[in-house]
Amino acid sequence: GILQFENVSYGIEPLEYAVEFQHLLYKLGKENSEFSIFNNRKKNTEKYPMDYNIFISKQLESDVTDLFPLYLEVHIVMDKALYDYLGSDSMIVTNKVIEIVGLVNSMFTQFKVTVVLSSLELWSDKNKISTAGEADELLHRFLEWKLSYLTLRPHDIAYLFIYRDYPYYVGATFPGKMCVTRYSAGIVLYPKEITLEAFSVIVTQLLALSMGISYDDPKKCQCSESTCIMNPDAMQFSGMKTFSSCSFSDFKHFVSNVGARCLQNKPQMQIRARAVCGNAVVEGNEVCDCGNADQCGPNNCCDPATCNLKDGAQCHRGACCRDCQIQAAGFECRPSRHPDCDLSEFCNGTSSECAPDVTIQNGNRCKNRRFLCYAGACADPDALCESIFGAGSHNAPTFCYEEIQIHTDRFGNCGKNSANKYIFCGWRNILCGRVVCTFPHQTPFQQDNGDVIYAYVRNHLCISLDPRLHPGMEDPLTIQIGSACDFGRVCSSKRVCENTELLTNPADECTEKCNGRGVCNSLGECNCTGGYLPPTCESLRGATRSMPPVGKGLITEKHSGKSKKRWLLGFYIFLPILIVPTIVALAWNRLKKRFTKEEESLSSRSRSEESTHTYASTTRSESGTQADTSRSKSQDSAQTHSSSN
Repeated sequence: GILQFENVSYGIEPLEYAVEFQHLLYKLGKENSEFSIFNNRKKNTEKYPMDYNIFISKQLESDVTDLFPLYLEVHIVMDKALYDYLGSDSMIVTNKVIEIVGLVNSMFTQFKVTVVLSSLELWSDKNKISTAGEADELLHRFLEWKLSYLTLRPHDIAYLFIYRDYPYYVGATFPGKMCVTRYSAGIVLYPKEITLEAFSVIVTQLLALSMGISYDDPKKCQCSESTCIMNPDAMQFSGMKTFSSCSFSDFKHFVSNVGARCLQNKPQMQIRARAVCGNAVVEGNEVCDCGNADQCGPNNCCDPATCNLKDGAQCHRGACCRDCQIQAAGFECRPSRHPDCDLSEFCNGTSSECAPDVTIQNGNRCKNRRFLCYAGACADPDALCESIFGAGSHNAPTFCYEEIQIHTDRFGNCGKNSANKYIFCGWRNILCGRVVCTFPHQTPFQQDNGDVIYAYVRNHLCISLDPRLHPGMEDPLTIQIGSACDFGRVCSSKRVCENTELLTNPADECTEKCNGRGVCNSLGECNCTGGYLPPTCESLRGATRSMPPVGKGLITEKHSGKSKKRWLLGFYIFLPILIVPTIVALAWNRLKKRFTKEEESLSSRSRSEESTHTYASTTRSESGTQADTSRSKSQDSAQTHSSSN
């Protein structure tokens, strides 16, 4: 890149193998070549004598406020010779063109004109038109090609960049024809050994000529730098350059009379910043970026070399990040600012950022229901007075407000109007402007860089303050929204004492949905207490299957797991003991049935054969008796049988 200062410019390039983004800074030499720009259909511009005793005026920048933003879309074509001269590499050549456009853009910021490179065409193989001939001939040739081949490419003007060793001129264009399609073209010649800074001046001058801006007369035109852009010899000098008062006049005439409609459409630009590790800005895929090693320090959670978290680190910033670790769920990361109006926020255990800031809903009663909450604070004028003038100071009576507010000055007012004049609050709204307090102390109040006013009214010492704020700063003495100003009325956001919706206490209506177990927050949702769950604070945590008790669910699960394991262990131990007796009982039952069948078989066989033996399992004494009985029966049986015969 290029760093431009007054009368001097420096080139800056990164060292290829350097550590921590070291760059080489070198001074750029001045260009001594003298060239001119060919103005088609105009006489050659007269070269004014070299006289740079220019009056420097810093008041020229005020003219910028009258201008409105414009966008100049440029299509650039580069011929084969310049492509080869700049390196014959599309990436290198593209970067140089982008650098040229960036320098041109920096010069046109005075006019609130943004130069946009809409498209770039590199003739890396061969030229599509002949680049030989004089400027007038070449300009018309390129214009014909543009009208035939660039109709579908959006652009306001097209340029052909050409390389010439030692040309007699460095460009050609149609002055004042920026928004005329059939003339919005130009050619720019890149001489040998010229710098990108000098070439960007040539391009800027050509664009300015196309917008009707003429060359400067160094004796008549003024600019805020030592070199004016439209000076015919501006390309020979390094450093910052600005447009002159003459250029401003020409540009305003072009915009107001000729017309710049083609520059008023804002193109769709997608700005994608390239991630640079070490610039203290998180970009692209970077997780963190704390700067270089010295800026980061040894205790930073971010690795300055890779812009990623260090090994073992979970986070690098945030209210829930401590020592590179995410705080456990339930850690208070944002305390409540007021017990009646604000809620504390806690870490969720997974993010390094604190939960979004949520307050109790506006209109909730605070300070023993004497005041109303608004934006997390209690609208208590007494507390406001104590915070400014010390303990013992209170909100002043109405007659103190009347005494100070009636003057409508920096001590008593209801803001300023568009003309920067103080606004009188009006008698109904007199308590809704700046606070007026009582002052109970004997020692005068002292305020650095501020003024104090006292008023002694009806035995009350009233006090107010002008802290001399910078423009845009909020006045700390402004009465808070929701402060009481009359019976049944409060101060609204418009500094008006009126009956607002805050008096209907929407917080009470919303809190009724919480069943007395919570309060409504600024999102209109119940913030439950005592372990109850939203949205209505009706069920306790753990009362349903979907919500186990906090802190108990994990323990219960572990105990149930242990009991299951013990039950299974006992089952596997006693299972064999139960199986073995069962098998023995089944076997004994089968044997018993088998013996019973055999006994019945023997009994039936003995009957059929009229056997005299009977099988019985008896005692020995009974055995003898039964034997005798059997024997006698057998004998009787035998006798009967023989007699029958």
